[in-house]
Amino acid sequence: MSHQERIENIRRDFENYFAAVGADRFRVTCITLAKDGKTKAFILDKKDGKTKGFSPQEILEHIPEMVRLEARGENIYYTPLSESRHHILIDDMNREKLENLISSGYRPAVLIESSPKNFQAVITIPKLNTTHDKHVANRLTERLNKQFGDPNFFGCIHPHRAPGFTNQKLSHRREDGTFPQVQLAKFERRECQKTFDMSKEIDLEYERQAQLSVSRPGPTIAERAGGAGGGVSSSAYYAHYHHITERLGGVSDFSRMDSMIAVRLRVTGHSQAAVQAIIQECAPTIRTSDRQESHNWKDYSERTAAYAFSYEGDKEVEKNGKYKEQWLSVEKESQEKQDTTPPPPQAAQSNDKNFSSTVEADEEDEDDDTGPED
Repeated sequence: MSHQERIENIRRDFENYFAAVGADRFRVTCITLAKDGKTKAFILDKKDGKTKGFSPQEILEHIPEMVRLEARGENIYYTPLSESRHHILIDDMNREKLENLISSGYRPAVLIESSPKNFQAVITIPKLNTTHDKHVANRLTERLNKQFGDPNFFGCIHPHRAPGFTNQKLSHRREDGTFPQVQLAKFERRECQKTFDMSKEIDLEYERQAQLSVSRPGPTIAERAGGAGGGVSSSAYYAHYHHITERLGGVSDFSRMDSMIAVRLRVTGHSQAAVQAIIQECAPTIRTSDRQESHNWKDYSERTAAYAFSYEGDKEVEKNGKYKEQWLSVEKESQEKQDTTPPPPQAAQSNDKNFSSTVEADEEDEDDDTGPED
């Protein structure tokens, strides 16, 4: 096959993929996999720290450039983005999991064979246009992946392998040095009614929680998130706070501290709603009184929890998931001591070691940014 023929084949794959998924725009992520297992990624349209993705026509125009990037060792990923639709990715399915997904009544718009006998599916549904849209999409992604795909997969807006390009993961290298091509196994323009019905149920759950938080006096926000009382939730926050400050010697950036704690709480199994509630309840207590009064804590906690469950948060979870058992032990020890006492409010310090350089700077063998495994 000539170079130009391959470009045309990839364009045809994208046209079929786009027609089925129906997204407004597409983000292109390029990921290099090094021999030592570390990864480096960049987003093709990102300028001045911002990305809005490419239009379908722009994707077609950039495919020759993407082929050149692939030739130097980049793995190519698409992320579908839409104003009025969710595109739910189910990752890392073998044939049995895929058949279970279909037999259970789910109808993906596309099926991608990302590596031999391993599949990814994209389900498209309309957004409900409620205040809970983002949370609903994240919960759908989490539930469907736990049942059919990767149980550690989080976040609705997530990249997947681009059909037509090769999967250059080292474990897939053939004897002749080549890599398998990512196949567009099935494509059909459709929305999944079963997933849409699930989205309405999840949205209703969030709305009931919101109404409960307004109408029910007494228990704290963290108590409602924790289910078994606020002590468990607040003790987890303070346990991680003490664990981090002991390792770093102080706090230079409170927002970074809360982001680190939020990621840890996600890793140890807390939901986004629980993380938001815990941050809202506990974050003010570590600040001095003037800082406690200068924040909209509801907005701040929502943004912090959203970060932990965003694409950037996904990468932090991938890097730091290996510390799950350690962090669970930190929480358990604090819970057993029933330690829910906040530390003395303090001003930020400036003598720690590069505290704000990374979300988990306190871990010695942290990996670089990474993308999806398959």
